[in-house]
Amino acid sequence: MNPFLQRLRNACDATGSLVSIGLDPDQERMPIDVLDFNKEIIDATRDLVCTYKPNVAFYEALGMPGLEALRKTIEHIRDVAPQVIILGDAKRGDIASTNAAYAKALFDVWGFDAITVNGFAGGESLEPFFKYEEKGVFVWCRSSNPGSQEFQDLRVSANGQQPLFYEWMAERSMDWNTRGNVCLVVGATYPDQLGEVRARCPGMPMLIPAVGAQGGDLESSVKYGIDSEYPNIIINSSRSIIYAKPGRDDFAQAARTAAQNLRDKINRIVKEVGMEWP
Repeated sequence: MNPFLQRLRNACDATGSLVSIGLDPDQERMPIDVLDFNKEIIDATRDLVCTYKPNVAFYEALGMPGLEALRKTIEHIRDVAPQVIILGDAKRGDIASTNAAYAKALFDVWGFDAITVNGFAGGESLEPFFKYEEKGVFVWCRSSNPGSQEFQDLRVSANGQQPLFYEWMAERSMDWNTRGNVCLVVGATYPDQLGEVRARCPGMPMLIPAVGAQGGDLESSVKYGIDSEYPNIIINSSRSIIYAKPGRDDFAQAARTAAQNLRDKINRIVKEVGMEWP
């Protein structure tokens, strides 16, 4: 098994959890500064998650202070939850020479265990990411926003067939997965299409965002996304966990309760479909 996939599986097994928490700072909703807020959320939930997913854009939007908060947030996760995967949600994507710089920044400088990427420029352009064999590369396959249909539901002509664009992206990702570290991002707002992706990509981990504030259906997402021998799904929730309770008092405890409830709901669904799971 690829080293990243083994680390991801170990992280899931250690906490009995398929939950990812998105650490997306919104200063209008945070009662304290970004770093202290993140630390309290992490300290309260570190035994309930397999992944923390900082969305890099939210930190970049805060300028240099935001980037410093991201650096220290990563350090804190390493200190208190070394088994948890840190997934940098950056969705970088360009020609290969530029992607080489993106890969160096995200993996070598920031030290993320995994990242999200945009595969629109094709597999050759993503090779600088893929060559980091011990890192996970989550290819953006089907996004959760309503406007995604404008491109992702178009039919393409490929190999004598006419798959939808997101289906073709999934199939190509399987072909690109020569090192075993390619994964997918598929939004929870389209569970039927999530099932189509799973059928094309057995054995491939999938990050499933948009459960919670974006309205994704949890039960359908788990049932359609789950793999045959191991779950291989990461269910991400951001705002509905980290902003579960407004104000300064007990916000971290409220986040813990929300994360625990999500973990337990997921595990019940996994058990209902007949899979053995911690």
